[in-house]
Amino acid sequence: MTKTLSKFLDGLLFFVLVALSLILCFNKALSLAVIDGFKLWFACVLPSVFPYFFITAIMTGLSFTGKISRFLSPVTKRLFNTGGITGYAFFISLISGYPVGAKTVADLKENNLLGEAEAVRASTFCSTSSPMFLISSVGSIMFNSATFGLVLFLVHFLSAILMGITFSFYKRKEKPLSLVSAVRDEKINLSLYETTFSAVTSVLVVGGLITVFYILTEVLLSVRILVPLVSVLEKLLGDKTLAEGIVFGILETTRGYKAVSGCGITFLTLPVCAFFCGFGGLSVIAQSLAYLKKAKIKTAPFILAKILQAVLSFVLGLIFSSIFFGGVF
Repeated sequence: MTKTLSKFLDGLLFFVLVALSLILCFNKALSLAVIDGFKLWFACVLPSVFPYFFITAIMTGLSFTGKISRFLSPVTKRLFNTGGITGYAFFISLISGYPVGAKTVADLKENNLLGEAEAVRASTFCSTSSPMFLISSVGSIMFNSATFGLVLFLVHFLSAILMGITFSFYKRKEKPLSLVSAVRDEKINLSLYETTFSAVTSVLVVGGLITVFYILTEVLLSVRILVPLVSVLEKLLGDKTLAEGIVFGILETTRGYKAVSGCGITFLTLPVCAFFCGFGGLSVIAQSLAYLKKAKIKTAPFILAKILQAVLSFVLGLIFSSIFFGGVF
């Protein structure tokens, strides 16, 4: 055990030294990456996510969630093998976007409104991008087509539903807690200070992780680690811009969307963007894991679900692209 710990510490020290060396070598580029990441968080994420963090923290702690649970219970039980309260989490995830869904599931679990297996099931489909972002930002602004954004959201929504159905078989014999004992109207003591503190902390974590992944992407570009992968994808797809966009999107989706939009609307742009939506990017996954781990929710099924959803989204994207954008290539 001591040897293992010693090796881990040696490896961590080596990683820190390498990171410090890269920061010194590419100080200007990394400084710009920090600024870009902070600008994205301040201009887009903070105003759109912070109100939802605050509102969901209040709603989760009130009897309102119990009322929703009873109303949606027949639907969620049949589709997802979860209590109706997960329908609330799914709704919040849809209107708010990443990573509010994961935080909502974590809050419900910490408040003993979800059982262990039920929380895992919920995490696999309550992790979505918002329609406002996909239709307005990605569709209208980046691709100059609201239709593209709407179709992208439909693919994303369908893939999330299918993930929920798929993982309804996870520990299927374990009954949802919210069907047995969590459907109640008692209020949880939640002060304004605690709610505000939780919301501020959460949004700062999101901003920090976005900035970290902007720096990581810039480091990988500076040391040309991503070049071989881009080259392979370029040969397969015949488009360097699309290849770069895929690599960027795997790390951080917003940067991926921007890069892929340079190709315009082609047969492959919808499935590629759908892939980004389903996977969420390593940045979003890291944000989600921060909340799920805090609530002691198993994360391996969540990661598997995001990978499967990415593949499924790509396939659905191909089908929808042939129907709606078949004549653009």
